[in-house]
Amino acid sequence: MELAQIFQAVEETHLLKRLSSQGRLFFVGDLAALEYIKNFFSNYQPANLNYYYDLSTNQLKNLNQTVSDFQLYQAVVVVSLEDEATLFQAVKEQVSQCDSEVIVLSLFADIFINLLCHRSLLTAIPIHSQRPQKSYAIVTTPRSGSTYLCELLDSTKIAGHPTEHLRLAAQELSRYCNFNYLKLLNNLMEYRITDNGVFGTKFISHFLFELQQTKPDFRQIFQSIDQFILLIRKDKVAQAVSLVLAQKTDVWHLRHDTKNPNYQSKLENIKIDSVLLDNVAQKYDFIVKQEARLKQLLAKHQIEPFEIIYEDILAAPQLQINRILDFLAIAKPDPDLMQINSGIKRMPSGISQEIIRQFEQRKSIVC
Repeated sequence: MELAQIFQAVEETHLLKRLSSQGRLFFVGDLAALEYIKNFFSNYQPANLNYYYDLSTNQLKNLNQTVSDFQLYQAVVVVSLEDEATLFQAVKEQVSQCDSEVIVLSLFADIFINLLCHRSLLTAIPIHSQRPQKSYAIVTTPRSGSTYLCELLDSTKIAGHPTEHLRLAAQELSRYCNFNYLKLLNNLMEYRITDNGVFGTKFISHFLFELQQTKPDFRQIFQSIDQFILLIRKDKVAQAVSLVLAQKTDVWHLRHDTKNPNYQSKLENIKIDSVLLDNVAQKYDFIVKQEARLKQLLAKHQIEPFEIIYEDILAAPQLQINRILDFLAIAKPDPDLMQINSGIKRMPSGISQEIIRQFEQRKSIVC
């Protein structure tokens, strides 16, 4: 994968945008990566106060001769898409010879993890992480209502902060840059918990399966997490249509507190034809197969997940959240003190209903 594609995947987390606000950073790495970062920062920084030590033209052993005082910088940031860990150790050794107290950090193994853990960006990652009192993961297929469910659970204030932590950025870094996604998961399990020590996360099927192809040992995910919840959407046709419309409009969620005036116009420009209906059929088959693979994967690891139905959550959200909390054995406060809510709006539309109607009609004719 090209360097730009990797950074674009990472930037869904806004890593570089957040880092650009820091200033006075000493970057060490290869020319292409440093040039990308430098160009990106130029859009956000009025003056470039960073230093970029290019290892394609400079030797690492000369690092100390280049910098008169590392204390001028907030941190030394190691950037490598190929072997960040090895370069980090070498840079740290060079900096230590200067009797400097400046912190040395890896862009991905430290700063990226800090970002997802809601920690200060320029902070060293602890060597050992603490396990939460309880951990769980929601596993599901795309467009199953998982974001809605996660927000309901988060609003209880006793069920962790479940969201999709290991998605595109972690996937691509693991595939192409030897990123240790288990280190990220372990740190999330320490820092992204509610006051009662509960951690929650979410795995969307295709990202989970991609992690199977990477290092470290994929089985450790299932050894790290205590309990699993399998979210199912019964209406697979509606789920497939939702996926098609989200990809066509690039609008994946609507929120009560945010207006999206262009969404309706994007829907109106969608033409319902055989090509679109074929796309729905492909997405339908994809979702069915992904769900089957999820069930097989859980069975392979001898996991019996708690199964929850999206349509049941819509019909009785409080009841279903209580069922999940009971499954997780999380002590609940007085019912009057736990008001669940979500900012997610449902996205049914006239065109989605019409696509479903035409798809079902075509399917009945074929049958």
